[in-house]
Amino acid sequence: MKKTIYILCTLFLGMMAVSCTQDIDIDSSKGYLTLNISSLVSTKDPSTTRAAAPQGYDAKALHVEIQDAYGKVIKSTDNYATDSEFQGNIELMAGPYTIVAHSAKWDGNGSGFDTPYYYGSTKINVVPKGLVKASITCTLANVKLSVNYDSNFISSFKSAITTIKSAISGIEPLEFIMNQTTKSGYIPAGDFSATLAVVNNNDASNSMTINFNDAKARDHYILNFKLAETGNLGDGTEPGLKVEVDESTNTYSYTFEVPQKSAIALVTRQANAWGSFAMLSASVTAKTESFKNSGLEIQWRKAGTETWSVIPNEDLDIDAETNVTTTLKGLTPKTSYEYRLRYVDGDNEVVCEPVRFTTEDQIALYNGGFEHWHQDGAPWYPNESGVSYWDTSNPGSTTIGASYNVTTSTESPKHGGSKAAKLESKKVIIKFAAASMYTGEFGEVKGTSGAVLDWGTPFKDRPTALKGFMQYHPQAVDNVGKNLPAAAPAKGQPDICSIYIALLSDIVKVDNTDVSLLPNLLTDSRVIAYGALPDNQCVATGDSWKEVNIPLVYRDINKKPSYLLVVFSASKYGDYFHGAKGSTLYLDDFSLEYGDEPSVN
Repeated sequence: MKKTIYILCTLFLGMMAVSCTQDIDIDSSKGYLTLNISSLVSTKDPSTTRAAAPQGYDAKALHVEIQDAYGKVIKSTDNYATDSEFQGNIELMAGPYTIVAHSAKWDGNGSGFDTPYYYGSTKINVVPKGLVKASITCTLANVKLSVNYDSNFISSFKSAITTIKSAISGIEPLEFIMNQTTKSGYIPAGDFSATLAVVNNNDASNSMTINFNDAKARDHYILNFKLAETGNLGDGTEPGLKVEVDESTNTYSYTFEVPQKSAIALVTRQANAWGSFAMLSASVTAKTESFKNSGLEIQWRKAGTETWSVIPNEDLDIDAETNVTTTLKGLTPKTSYEYRLRYVDGDNEVVCEPVRFTTEDQIALYNGGFEHWHQDGAPWYPNESGVSYWDTSNPGSTTIGASYNVTTSTESPKHGGSKAAKLESKKVIIKFAAASMYTGEFGEVKGTSGAVLDWGTPFKDRPTALKGFMQYHPQAVDNVGKNLPAAAPAKGQPDICSIYIALLSDIVKVDNTDVSLLPNLLTDSRVIAYGALPDNQCVATGDSWKEVNIPLVYRDINKKPSYLLVVFSASKYGDYFHGAKGSTLYLDDFSLEYGDEPSVN
């Protein structure tokens, strides 16, 4: 078993009974806290590092703060060891407190060399006329990394660099350069990769990448690179990879045997996993003169099972640099899988380490059949009581009275179930009120000038389409707005409705009191995917139900949303107070669809 060195910073908060002989001026409503901090260095050595640590950073210089029951900092210091106010009895009002200690002047959220970050906390309760005692052990809060090149390896390669890259965005990579870097490095806990790039004495270059998942605070990863006379760089077979785990010290030692001459090397990358499909990516990073693309295949399986399924060569996309991509379809939501790249040429077989991924959930559209309604004051809402998902223009139109609900339920017509949604634009006293329904929240009415809305409800999945059924009965436009877009129907022409969907990275605030500031979802940077029913389909349907199918077009297939926006309006240009009173849009049985392939812009 290997031994790892780590540092424990211990705070001792002394507690003793108060006797009549102590020289303390006692207030019956207060108690006292005595602090002693010492650093205990055992035979195990800690190393922590981070690039963003300030110059002169000292991990053992501890920031200590005392917080009351509400989280308010009552007392703090950036260097406990030298702060005289923390060395004697600290007077505190009786009550509960939290004591927090960590390395000062840095949060540990970065990478670097020789910059360990320590953290610890404890809760105490100060009693009247007493001295409180507790202890805090500050332990390493990031991940330690060490890279070793053995002597034969060094003599056989002209250069070698191991690059450690955290999966967390914004963390600078660490480079361990052969014959130069001797310090240990540190990165935040989480997934990371290690890429070895070598140049041999014949000036031939090669590289390999190894992925590590779920590294935890206090883990120490040791990467050892040795010379191998034969074998394939990074093929994942014996003796290419050996792993030792010292459970008592959270030390993980990896030994990689690297051949001098470049052979076949395969790398499997993280999958872009959706609900029912995953976009897979791998590559060949080194190959022999006899290498044939036709020998490549991808193997996959459900995590925890033994048998590999195969995506054959003819179903793979392979570019000129031998990057391999494909889409694996027919997967189960919220399920873990793994896959790997495999090369076979006669008796020669090379496989790389598999990469695990988990498919997304497929959350349904809440109340898409519009069966649930409740009234809160004058406005009606298409939600169950206590649920905030859909909102309407009703909070604005009903400021005059309950009879001006422009979005309501109806039992006829309906497509399925017992109810449908009815959106009927109306004239409310002197103002035109377009009937609308959307995911989000109505903010406030601004007199007769308009209203403020918050578009979007929390949502994390990636559907591919919005489907449902509509009936639309437009009237001739009789309310003409100002500063209209060119596409708006003129007075006397039939009104048009509007149905669209968007996946957002953030809430979109809409204030129609100034139409020049209305958001344009076609260009808004917060929009990850968007789809709308074309204007030529937003027209009269007669008394029959028309099926609606709106594909979501993704602008970035790698981003995941934070909010879902679905908007229905009986008068598309209602934000401009433009449309026709009596234009009525019926909606029923809407759902989010999760297909096997997204539309991409």
